[in-house]
Amino acid sequence: MPLSMDDERRTIKQRALDRRKRLAQGPVQRTDSAYQARQREREQSGEHTDSAVPWALRTAASWSWRILLIGIAAFFIMRFMTFFSTILLAILIAMLLTVLTEPILRFFRSKVRMPRTLAAAVTLVSFLLLVGGLVGGAGASIFSGFSDLSVKAADGFDQLLEWLSDSPLGIGTDQLEVYLNELQGQLSSNAGSIAGGVLSATGSLVSFFTGLILALFTMFFFLKDGRKMWFFIVRMFPAAARDDVNEAGIRAWYTLGAYTRTQIQVAAIDAVGIAGVAAVLGVSLWFPIGVLVFVGSFVPIVGAFVTGAIATLVALVDQGVADAIFMLIGVLAVQQIEGNVLQPYLQGNKLSLHPVVVVVAVAAGSIVAGIFGALFAVPLVAAVNVVVNYLVGRDMYPELNFDPNRPGGPPEALDEYVRSSDEKFAIRAERAQANSRSKDPGIDESENDAQDHA
Repeated sequence: MPLSMDDERRTIKQRALDRRKRLAQGPVQRTDSAYQARQREREQSGEHTDSAVPWALRTAASWSWRILLIGIAAFFIMRFMTFFSTILLAILIAMLLTVLTEPILRFFRSKVRMPRTLAAAVTLVSFLLLVGGLVGGAGASIFSGFSDLSVKAADGFDQLLEWLSDSPLGIGTDQLEVYLNELQGQLSSNAGSIAGGVLSATGSLVSFFTGLILALFTMFFFLKDGRKMWFFIVRMFPAAARDDVNEAGIRAWYTLGAYTRTQIQVAAIDAVGIAGVAAVLGVSLWFPIGVLVFVGSFVPIVGAFVTGAIATLVALVDQGVADAIFMLIGVLAVQQIEGNVLQPYLQGNKLSLHPVVVVVAVAAGSIVAGIFGALFAVPLVAAVNVVVNYLVGRDMYPELNFDPNRPGGPPEALDEYVRSSDEKFAIRAERAQANSRSKDPGIDESENDAQDHA
């Protein structure tokens, strides 16, 4: 029988009074099944439930000293990596370029039937020719249009002088000459500082070209002997852990390839968008602008800012203030869509990362290591995510278990490498033993005497 309205109100009031009395008595022992099961596990493991230190505080202390040790280790690792930053960056860039050019290597290996060394060399040369062709084409376009731009820039500077003299500021040519003389005097007085800056820039250029040569050299050997180098590293682990390390590393490499392909898509969209805006506005150097934007898109934040500024300045000199404003609006629109929508969405889908994780990783990487930190933050987070998930039992790429053309070779490639390597070592040991016996016949006699004595 349903309760009346008054009875229901009295019931609610009575329950409130009962709850108030229960709270006044203080907390009671938990009786839920999860807590009771945890208590039984603690008793079975020998933990003292009546310890003077509460369980929550002991747990927090255990987490604290472990986190502290991890932080100290990470600090010294970062210092070590900073000391060898040129070498480390060269290796990381070589890894990205290797992942990028692996399809070309597979084409030369499977279709053209080239030896691996020749295929690696041809792949490297093809990559350099492609990059050189893009840069050369952009340079030729810039050179052909430079004379017109220089004339327009001179006319624009003259118009600026006329505007300054006719404007309410009243800055005439005499005052401008005074300002130019003062600027020349400042440059002369600070010649030492400028020379020091030039020397510092020269040292940076030397480091840049050193890292570039090292990256190309490393890239060639990654293409040629990458699988052997990886198996050599895997073999240093205990036999029980080799399969897990190998499979986790293959998935990390596969993720790195997905990141590189996604970054190329993002850079291409950015370049086509900005070059298209420049072409619509009639800017003569729209093709070099597109090439420059494509290359600069691989450097997060700074690359977009620099290439966008150059595109706007070229539009200003070539077409005037109005078109420069439209160019700036177009650049900002393309970069906002690319940076806040396309890049997080594409990388999130390809790398199984939430767009928020991608944005936070780029921001954290730029804070920790500047431009290169922002460049390598997303692939690092994606690789760690894939490796950790695989090691705890969640395979994000189960199809790789049955793919004979996967990176790192078919699933049985590691076992074959270990078996052939053991056979080579055994043959070397037998040859060394045979050589030592041939040089010292007394060894055989001593072995025979020992066997007779036994």
